[in-house]
Amino acid sequence: MPRYTRPANSEYAEDPIKALGNMMQASIIGYLRKNPGQTRGEIADALEIPKMTVLNGLEKLLDAGLVIADPPRDVAVRGQRVRYIVDDAQVTEMMMRLGQVLGEF
Repeated sequence: MPRYTRPANSEYAEDPIKALGNMMQASIIGYLRKNPGQTRGEIADALEIPKMTVLNGLEKLLDAGLVIADPPRDVAVRGQRVRYIVDDAQVTEMMMRLGQVLGEF
């Protein structure tokens, strides 16, 4: 069985690649940067993608710390409108880490 090959220092790039290496997640971040405080439904309508797809992307972005939910996941009540914003500092850090691995910075 082939082994998954990992270059030295690959852990440094894995988080940014997981968080930003998906067009849907990158689109959500881009949309929320221009339109902060949107709900899942508003994001889905604007990007013309299913709400469940947006939910999955938002969950990954929340786990990565790139998006902030208001109210937070652990406080939100079922049926409550949750609004999302981008944590610009975290996105910038992820972009810097990816850029360093790619030799851009």
